[in-house]
Amino acid sequence: MRNLLILAIFASMLACEPRQGKSVDDTPPSANSTPSFVAQEVLQANSYTYVKGLEGDKTFWMAIPTQEVQVGETYYYIPGMEMKNFHSKDLDRDFESVYFLNGISDKPAVANEIDGQGAMPNDENHTLKESPQKEEVNIQAEKGVTTIGSLYSNRGDFENKKIKVKGVVTKYNPDIMQKNWVHLQDGTGDEQGFDLTITTLDRVEVGSIATFEGVLVLNKDFGHGYKYDLLLENASLISNDQEVKVN
Repeated sequence: MRNLLILAIFASMLACEPRQGKSVDDTPPSANSTPSFVAQEVLQANSYTYVKGLEGDKTFWMAIPTQEVQVGETYYYIPGMEMKNFHSKDLDRDFESVYFLNGISDKPAVANEIDGQGAMPNDENHTLKESPQKEEVNIQAEKGVTTIGSLYSNRGDFENKKIKVKGVVTKYNPDIMQKNWVHLQDGTGDEQGFDLTITTLDRVEVGSIATFEGVLVLNKDFGHGYKYDLLLENASLISNDQEVKVN
């Protein structure tokens, strides 16, 4: 019986060996495979370890919470989220693409226990959640458009409903978790709620006056301390007008 158990474990480990030449993308691995790479270069920053990995004939950069990584060693990982055109302030270096992972391991079984959604980047140029600054903007009320102040004051009435909002884009973070993140203000609301976060596939510019339509969700928790009281999810850009100056 013991020999049968050992054979079963060995067969399971063989099933977890990655295929050579597999390219890295946003698709999670299958249940019986754990991708691996050989560490080519390691850069240590304050909060992250940046690793250049070789998987088959493909190379890619990844960022993990600070960890000792040896060049030339093989490590296993679970694909995380990709950030394009990422600037690391600690390293003063621009990366064309970085995958943020919760960690890597020299054992496939341990790697499979790591959350595959990826660690949220903690960089002042790419952080998702921070205290917004109230801008001096004044958007004229329009029929069919809900003010941001109303959303915060009567959030329960709008939960899980499709709504339309219009305001000035005060912050824009592209290509995070395969979405673009927009901060919108219209001049309404108080210090407890004046800035609305929006996820969208559309692209905008900071300072533009944009109208979005999407579904309002409450208490959205992405983990890692990133929780939103209000979030307009998967919104579509209805219009994108002239730009105004924001700080």
